[in-house]
Amino acid sequence: MRSLSCVLVREGPSDDWFLPIFLRRALEAMVLESFPACREIQEIRSMVKAGNQHPEPVLKALDGERGAFDVVLYHHDGAPPTKSDPVIARMRRTWDNSAFTEPLVTVVPMRETEAWILADHEALARALSVRRLRNGLVSGAAVEGCPDPKAVLEGLLKGEAGMNPAKPGVVRDFYISMAEFADVGVLRKVPAFQQWWNDMIKALEGLGYQHG
Repeated sequence: MRSLSCVLVREGPSDDWFLPIFLRRALEAMVLESFPACREIQEIRSMVKAGNQHPEPVLKALDGERGAFDVVLYHHDGAPPTKSDPVIARMRRTWDNSAFTEPLVTVVPMRETEAWILADHEALARALSVRRLRNGLVSGAAVEGCPDPKAVLEGLLKGEAGMNPAKPGVVRDFYISMAEFADVGVLRKVPAFQQWWNDMIKALEGLGYQHG
């Protein structure tokens, strides 16, 4: 029986509330579907202090974690591509030329992590404790065309649920709830998430995990 340990290099604190929990759930679904020999997905640890705009701090932080992870998940928001693409390409290039042998899998929401949170309306309604959401709200793959997902989420917290986003813990608790409620199958309809899914499968295959 094999277990899988991942470490996450992420951008901001709100990403830390959602991504480690949700990506672990996604990995649990992935191995159940494709790699039954993997029976345990360990808690994804977040590298809080590894600034992800430049590769050097990331590698330095991870050097102290050698032997404690199988895969590095490198998060960077995908918009605008003119800024994000060079940063991601530089990180991949530096990693490939480093002494690390573990795979690095990018996590690149388009436009940002909040777009993934918007994708599943049933989970949103549950996290907001409302019966239904307002008409016209983007969902599924359409979230990648939303120009400001953070503003949409703030509007939902205020308008749909009557919450105060400025109150300590409100936004954090909402993000954590969404990480626990969001349907992995719904998120797989979002191209950027499906890309992560495909890349993660290749990484696990490279590590020797066998398809069931």
